[in-house]
Amino acid sequence: MISNNIVVLKTSILDNIQEIDKQIDSLIIENPLFGLVSMKHIKCGKKNCKCAQGEKFYHGPYYYLRLEPDYKYRKYLGKKIPGSIQDRLEVGNKIKELEKKKRKFTDSLRGLEGI
Repeated sequence: MISNNIVVLKTSILDNIQEIDKQIDSLIIENPLFGLVSMKHIKCGKKNCKCAQGEKFYHGPYYYLRLEPDYKYRKYLGKKIPGSIQDRLEVGNKIKELEKKKRKFTDSLRGLEGI
């Protein structure tokens, strides 16, 4: 009886993993980005500019794209975040959530292997 329940549980977990893989595959075609957008206020360096008076007067905010895995690469986006970039980042975040969920199911499946 216990072994039948374990088989059913394993089958259910495998089905969940397959469903997650299908969802990831459907999202991959949307050209996801993995990273984040950061903003920065800057000092332009002109002596007579208001920004020379201190941080309160800096220019911006200006937006930058920082890509995984190390977030060191920065791409200037401008004063507004392009909608296409935001959409691609959201797709990337959704994929990361699904991969995390898949890891939990995989770990659960490994735990059942010893039973």
